[in-house]
Amino acid sequence: MELNVKYRDYILDEFQIQAITEIENGHSLVLSAPTGSGKTLVAEYLIEKILKTNQRIIYTSPIKALSNQKYRDFSRLYGDKVGILTGDVVINRDAQALIVTTEVYRNMAIEDPEAIADVAYVIFDEIHYLGDIERGTVWEESIIFSPKTVRFLALSATIPNCDELARWIESVIDHRVKVISHNQRAVPLSFLFYHNKSLMPFKDLRKKIRGNAAENEGPRDRRQKKEGEFRHFDIIKQLKQQDRLPLLYFVFSRALADKLAQDTARKMDFTSPAEKQRIEEMVDNCIEKYQLHNLETAQNLKEELSRGVGRHHAGLLPQLKELVEILFAERTLRVLFVTETFAVGVNMPARSVAYDALKKYDGRTFRPMRALEFTQISGRAGRRGIDTTGWVVVPHIPRDLSFEELQNLVYGDIENLESQFDLSFNSVLNLYDGHKSEEVRMILKRNFAQFQANKNLPELTDKVAKIRIEIERVEPRCPEKKNDFSDYMVFYRKKEQLEETMHRQMDEIRFGMRGRKNRVFQAEVEKKFSDSYQELQAQEKNFICGNCHSRSKCISRYFQAARLEKKLNYWRGLLEEQGELQLPLYERKLELLRRLGYIDDKGLLPRGELASRIHTEEIAVTELYFHGYFHECNEHELNALCLSLIYEHRRRAANGEQARPPAKLPEKIKSARGFINSLARQHPFIKPLETRICHLMIAWSEGAAFEEIMSMTEIPEGDLIRAFRQVIDLLRQIRDAVKEMSLRDKLLSCLACINRDIVLATELRD
Repeated sequence: MELNVKYRDYILDEFQIQAITEIENGHSLVLSAPTGSGKTLVAEYLIEKILKTNQRIIYTSPIKALSNQKYRDFSRLYGDKVGILTGDVVINRDAQALIVTTEVYRNMAIEDPEAIADVAYVIFDEIHYLGDIERGTVWEESIIFSPKTVRFLALSATIPNCDELARWIESVIDHRVKVISHNQRAVPLSFLFYHNKSLMPFKDLRKKIRGNAAENEGPRDRRQKKEGEFRHFDIIKQLKQQDRLPLLYFVFSRALADKLAQDTARKMDFTSPAEKQRIEEMVDNCIEKYQLHNLETAQNLKEELSRGVGRHHAGLLPQLKELVEILFAERTLRVLFVTETFAVGVNMPARSVAYDALKKYDGRTFRPMRALEFTQISGRAGRRGIDTTGWVVVPHIPRDLSFEELQNLVYGDIENLESQFDLSFNSVLNLYDGHKSEEVRMILKRNFAQFQANKNLPELTDKVAKIRIEIERVEPRCPEKKNDFSDYMVFYRKKEQLEETMHRQMDEIRFGMRGRKNRVFQAEVEKKFSDSYQELQAQEKNFICGNCHSRSKCISRYFQAARLEKKLNYWRGLLEEQGELQLPLYERKLELLRRLGYIDDKGLLPRGELASRIHTEEIAVTELYFHGYFHECNEHELNALCLSLIYEHRRRAANGEQARPPAKLPEKIKSARGFINSLARQHPFIKPLETRICHLMIAWSEGAAFEEIMSMTEIPEGDLIRAFRQVIDLLRQIRDAVKEMSLRDKLLSCLACINRDIVLATELRD
């Protein structure tokens, strides 16, 4: 077929033309290309193609913010043909093009496959999230449980093993999956390295490091700390002088993003009087619209933005983040301090990208950035059609990374995408309820972890086969017509043990009975052992093999074969383990659910039925429900209880939150905390209740103003709004899972108490 090389006024690249050709041919497709290279254009082409038919298409994204952004974008293009379904928002859920988070699609595929039976294509945006430790399983389950009729468009940042990913998807869905891997950026990147207050190319950095004998890769705390405090000033000044703004300055701490933005706005000013007026009007309109007059963050942000400096992270109110995005898109902001979620959730490149550091806290420990993370963030540098080069500024911080590690991060290979598959209790319950044992076994063999493990199976199989051949080679071969070697070896091993025992005891007697008085007794014991030994030799003569002159050779071969048998058992066990990685885990979780009273041999028990419909802390929620806490709590206590289930406390530099005296908790919340914490001590998969901000939820639920809530805590506004919206998501899950009308009505009242004012206004912006 003929294709126009132009689509929506864009001249298509070769890889985009190839991708569209594969779509026209009805194939599934894995499209791997650098950040900002135009993968989304292929997705938009596919959506338009499906909208011209009577079929449906689903677009999945890793985070709600990206889902909401795509909904707004696609709604402007296609009107009411587009809907959105996330944990927070339901708009036009039966639309022809439905935007969802990947978790929502996974839940539909497992629990309500009829709802997606007419879906022709599913687009998986950012499918490399499959390698995420916490959430990667969701992507795998989404693919495994999809209908066989569906086709996939999987969009990924550059990964080296995209062919392996495609072959795995192919093995699951039973049809061809094409691969298009594009490594060339539309705007090439150029790297600059910050060292001793200067920006330089890599070859100059290498000369300075090698030429400075005093330079070492260990800590030089005082100087480096001082240098680190002002690093951003040096970088911004030099980029401004070189006409390389606007700049996205990436940091791995929200508090640091706030501090650097404030410091920069105090010392630098990038906007003209006309731009200042425009920015102030927009900020004032936002403050007026959402009644943020008393919010200190909004006032501080106004000062920063008016000077062309911004910040963007999850701690900001979604309304303020959206304002920052608009101003950045209009090019009135010259410097924006952002966290790494900006690289995923917002498609807004800049002329330059800079890193404040190359180590990050991943929720468990501080670690160096991975090459894939570095590549994705760096890919935000360079605007297509505007810049000829994208500039990436990388700091050389010896205490974080050695020179060799820095070189490998920037210029080395990207890591392979590795499966992080781990079955949740919710998935186990749905598998047990909806599938026969053999079907479950087949499903568990389909995950990407198993597929990757299977690469090792030929090598393991070969290893096992070679050991078997070796065993056959060394096993004793009797030249006689008759032998009793098996029985003889049972006797021989017993004889060896007895001889060893006698020798040990004789040594103990000889060393323990020295002196004339014991010589007679010692002689008696030695004679007794000698008689026993002669008796064993006599018994040996009763065996055919005991009289054979070749027995020593056969015995040697026997023990050689026994050692090989041990090796065989080890490698055979590894082979069996690799062959069914998830089955033992599934069976262990089933046994645990059986002990907890969630299942029996016939299927799900009432506890299991409820937990199979809850996707957040399903065991804790179920236990609280069956112990009556949801029935006994009033609406405000129930909202606080749900907050304590989902909230994860973040330690902050100022620790201002902990400096406040703990608020008094209602007795029912204290009782629930004791109950769940007792379960958590027995079962490590249950998280203790986090009750330290329950008083904030109770106040909000009872009708307090948002400014009043914020005066009670040091938690960033965005974090608190996000936690409240997670509670709304959990309440909706529980409401859909329970059957009693009285409790369902109470849960609706709970939702009404929370989902008001600024929280309600956040539904399409979080």
